Amino acid sequence: MRYSYVNAALWSTGNGLTGTTLISYLGSELGASWLAVGVLLASPQLAGVLRLSAPAMIARSGSRKRFCLGCYAASGGLLLLLPILSAPGRLPSREASLTALVLLWCGYHLCEYLGTIALWAWLADLVPGRVRGRFIGRRERWLLVGRIIGMATSGLFSYEWIKRHEDAQDWIGYAIPAAAGAVMMIVAILPLLRMPEIATSRAADVRNTLRQMWTPLVDARFRRLLTYGCCVSVVNGITQLAQFLYVRYALGFTLRDYLFLQIALRLGQSMLAPLAGRLADRFGNRPLMIPSQLLVAVALLFYYAATPAQPGWIAGAWIFWVAYVGLNVCIPNLMLKLAPGENTSPHISAFYAIKGLFFGLSTILGGWLFGVLEQNIGAISFSPLVSDHYDLLFLVGFVLRAVAVVFLLRIVEPGARSLWEVVFTRRTL
Repeated sequence: MRYSYVNAALWSTGNGLTGTTLISYLGSELGASWLAVGVLLASPQLAGVLRLSAPAMIARSGSRKRFCLGCYAASGGLLLLLPILSAPGRLPSREASLTALVLLWCGYHLCEYLGTIALWAWLADLVPGRVRGRFIGRRERWLLVGRIIGMATSGLFSYEWIKRHEDAQDWIGYAIPAAAGAVMMIVAILPLLRMPEIATSRAADVRNTLRQMWTPLVDARFRRLLTYGCCVSVVNGITQLAQFLYVRYALGFTLRDYLFLQIALRLGQSMLAPLAGRLADRFGNRPLMIPSQLLVAVALLFYYAATPAQPGWIAGAWIFWVAYVGLNVCIPNLMLKLAPGENTSPHISAFYAIKGLFFGLSTILGGWLFGVLEQNIGAISFSPLVSDHYDLLFLVGFVLRAVAVVFLLRIVEPGARSLWEVVFTRRTL
């Protein structure tokens, strides 16, 4: 478990160094429109549907540990190649460079996705269920701390580089941290080498054929969790572009302002992650997820309240988003709890693949919807509460995120207490 914490800290530092800014910049530099850049950013989630094949691939490899290490090594290698092969002028044409960018970006994420499925199945065997919430909470803290270090380093380096060099070299200021992040993610494999692998029934794994990849969908309890995950993914995808553009352009926040908000958010989450894990172990995951989801929904009201004249309201959204820590800890814990103990990989792969597919498609839909509303908001506005397309998207996002609680209430979690018992219990944490 301690080696897993070290892996989480190293990997997340590399992940923080490797932001999507490089991809957005390279995409626009190679002639892609904003919509095309949005599709580029969503494409890994669409390719991630191949995660459904992970159980069969793990079974064929004969070892979850070996499969996990191989996928993570390939992921880091592809990311290292991305700024080298996709750099402007490196390949004969912009089309070739853009193609290389898309393929490497998708390949990097797909290998990472497959490795993560194997890792979760591996950890499910290594960590006893009675303390799994605390383990995930502590691991989440290390993930958050690593991302803070990586993001701060990348942001400061890019800022200083761009300030001292010409516009044509801006992409290098993002490429160098991305390359360093790829190396860090490869180094993160070393702690995993020290972790033991618990032997499993190979016969049970080999039976995960293409037909059995869909078994999680006929599991009623797991299907309810998946429905909730897909609902939240759709809402997040639809409002994602509007949230970014509003902060960046409407409110005029600089990269350093945005970086400060992200670091403050993760600092708050890192302090609460272990507590969320302890609460999940004691009371169950669902009682913590319900208030967390409601707080996350309220955050969009601060986006609605913020204006160029009063941009400070936006800080309230990021304070409320600290509640995401409850979801980030409890969702994987509940996923493993509802999956069959003897073979968790089909349920893990189905959950992340289908949820990711919904998020990718809704992100593209959100970009299209944003453009339509921007051009036609005057004709379709029906309320004094809605003055522009941002207002409409933020209000709709708030309502839909709050409605997602209904799907949470339908989840049946064995051993979980009711909210009433959680609020009025007198036992210590």
